[in-house]
Amino acid sequence: MNKDVIYIEPEDDITDIINQLKSAKQKVVALVPPKKLGVLRSAVNTRLIAKTATEAEKSVVIVTTDPSLMKLSAAAKIPVAKSLQSRPVIPSDESIASASDDVDETIEEESPASPTDATNTDAADATEQSDAKQPDEVINSTELEEDLADAENSDQKSDKKSKKDKKVPNFDKYRKWIILGIIGGVLLIAFLVWAFVFAPAAKIIVSIRTTAANFSENVSFVFKQEEEDIKAGKFYLEEQKLETKASTEVAATGKKNVGEKATGTISVHFLFGASSVDGDSVTIPAGTVFSHGGLKYVSVSPLTLSYKVGDCSIGQVLQNYGCPKAGKVNAQAAEPGAAYNIGPQNSGWSISGISGATASNAEAFTGGTDKEITVLTENDVNKAKEKLTSENANTGKERLLGQFNEDTLPIEASFKQTVGDPVATPKVGEEVPAGVTPKLESTTVFTMYGVDKNHLKEYVTDVASTKLADDQRVYSAGDPFFERFTEADGAYTAKLKTTTQSGPKVTEQDILEKSKGRKIGEVQTLIKSINGVSSVNVQPSYFWVRSVPNDENRITIELKVEE
Repeated sequence: MNKDVIYIEPEDDITDIINQLKSAKQKVVALVPPKKLGVLRSAVNTRLIAKTATEAEKSVVIVTTDPSLMKLSAAAKIPVAKSLQSRPVIPSDESIASASDDVDETIEEESPASPTDATNTDAADATEQSDAKQPDEVINSTELEEDLADAENSDQKSDKKSKKDKKVPNFDKYRKWIILGIIGGVLLIAFLVWAFVFAPAAKIIVSIRTTAANFSENVSFVFKQEEEDIKAGKFYLEEQKLETKASTEVAATGKKNVGEKATGTISVHFLFGASSVDGDSVTIPAGTVFSHGGLKYVSVSPLTLSYKVGDCSIGQVLQNYGCPKAGKVNAQAAEPGAAYNIGPQNSGWSISGISGATASNAEAFTGGTDKEITVLTENDVNKAKEKLTSENANTGKERLLGQFNEDTLPIEASFKQTVGDPVATPKVGEEVPAGVTPKLESTTVFTMYGVDKNHLKEYVTDVASTKLADDQRVYSAGDPFFERFTEADGAYTAKLKTTTQSGPKVTEQDILEKSKGRKIGEVQTLIKSINGVSSVNVQPSYFWVRSVPNDENRITIELKVEE
């Protein structure tokens, strides 16, 4: 088997040796130290050589007979050979002691060396080293790897011959596995305790055959929680309120004439002897309406007419009533428009609130003009209000329903919507400028009442139970709802309806007593024998659980009602 031979010089340090070892081409490397060990006298250096050989996947052998180097090699687990042709072994205490004895005997037999002998010795050593440096030398062992693997066994066999060489097992290499084994054992025990003591649980689902029955009772409501009486069918109304501001566009359809009003003068003549003008004087107040052909004119100032006997014109006959009363009043058209520009009219006039008089205009009314604008009418506002109310109703109702929690039953029939006085922009009768869309804004308040579902089911169960036999019970109060929710004189009433499910009386305690500590199959048989039970399903917490625990806290019971 080929190998590399490294001759260590006295001046070499450990770095040189390691570099040569790493650069060796053969797997087997023999180290030949000088007579003066030098760098190899350190236990640290020999361990570094052993570590480097392991990392480089080399098999290293030290060629030496020096007892101290053999001891260091043994500590580092490096095989030693006496020569390049000897079989390498890991030194034992016996072989090291034998080498020490050989060295001592050799020292005693040798005589003091003369200069000539020293010279011859050095020459011989040089010759020996020169011979050793020949490149074709090999260690005389083609089974070096097997010898290295069996070196410990060989040492153990030799140790049997000597009682003083007893090896103590090295437990360091097994410490990690021992610790892992202990941890694994603890975890296994903990798992077994959990699996068979704490983990076992069971859920028992029992299906009960029931009969449906319609429920209908009149109930009343109160607004104070302390006045609620569930047994008497009086339930507290929980109010939900929502206030919103909304706006909508208004279509302006009104037209208004804002032109100038016509003006003129109207003559008034009271008939002689008219009862309404008896007396010395008569007054026509401002604001008196004069009408002609459907057109209305309004006096703008009062007119007072009086007479004296001496005021009568020549030719008039003075009687008890005196002379006739006559005069003129300034008037203005009631509305703008050119239609009020009428010509002189001697007849056809009427005076509002005054009888016994006639009117005429000797001159035409003038100054009336037409100018039409678009305005917002009261009818426009009412239509927009109806639209706003309709649009907000659905949104407000949905939002109110969302404000009730899941344990409260909303009474949709109690929904109310109160719309405040709408505000129009611009106001009714005002001009709507071109390009401007009027808007209507209002504040709306929504309200709705609700009742606690649990209180309703409690009432239904109590009332329905009174109509059952002793061996029957109510299993489900269904989903209660209200009909005919009404208000009369501040009192609220309604009809409460639902569908109940009743059947044989089977309690959870009965099921517990028949289940605790028993095997699953036995539990199913015992519970199914109860009157009214149609099926039993026992679900263990884990697949290895074969029995129902004795602890009631680890047993869950679910009663299912078959409709």
